[in-house]
Amino acid sequence: MDIHFLGTGSAYPGSERDNTSICFSNDGYHVLVDVSGNPCRKLKQLQVDLRELDAVVFTHFHIDHIYGLPSLLWGMWLEDRRKPLRILCDKRNERKLQEWLSTMEADQWPIAFAVEIETFDGDEEKELLSGGGMTFSCFKALHSVPTVGLEVRCAGRVLVYSSDSEISARIGEYDHINMLIHEATSARKVAGNHSSLVEIVEKYDVERIGKIVLVHLSDGEPYEEEVEKLGTSKVIIGEDLMTQHM
Repeated sequence: MDIHFLGTGSAYPGSERDNTSICFSNDGYHVLVDVSGNPCRKLKQLQVDLRELDAVVFTHFHIDHIYGLPSLLWGMWLEDRRKPLRILCDKRNERKLQEWLSTMEADQWPIAFAVEIETFDGDEEKELLSGGGMTFSCFKALHSVPTVGLEVRCAGRVLVYSSDSEISARIGEYDHINMLIHEATSARKVAGNHSSLVEIVEKYDVERIGKIVLVHLSDGEPYEEEVEKLGTSKVIIGEDLMTQHM
């Protein structure tokens, strides 16, 4: 499974990073989690065909995680996409999504593909979708609005994505995580609704985690300094257009 990082920045405007958005790919099946700046260009740079993206999953409806959707749909239309696109969101956000599509007048575009909206209850742990040997499930994350973290299983390996979240007891329950993608809005500062790098390594059992990739990063934070203190190659500072393999 390839994990493509379209963006790795926090909600704060970044000089080198777009807001966090990640595409998971395996055996020709592609799932985009959240949609930030210029998704069409970045998917092409990462060699993901706009006509072949299978699904979009929204972890929550803060603007930095959703604002790229109009550009994505517009680009798919211009690329003459035919394949239906699944869009999954928490049932509490379905009305907002429908209203946004209506504001875009997407139903008036001469698109040749169906946009299929599917909802889930983000307070419940459940499987959301599967394809290409990957299975995606959600669990409740700790944020200021309804938010889910994601578990992705592929070929007997487990990846967990925290989404925007405080440190999660649910993540701490895993016996082993091959890759943990975790938000780190700050390097050291403890702030409500978010996490810091220091909290991640102090509050999770790092011995149970194969690799930790930091996303939702903010400018001016001393991430490199904190990683150097750790003296381990387990912790990777995410970069836009980076691809990790699991």
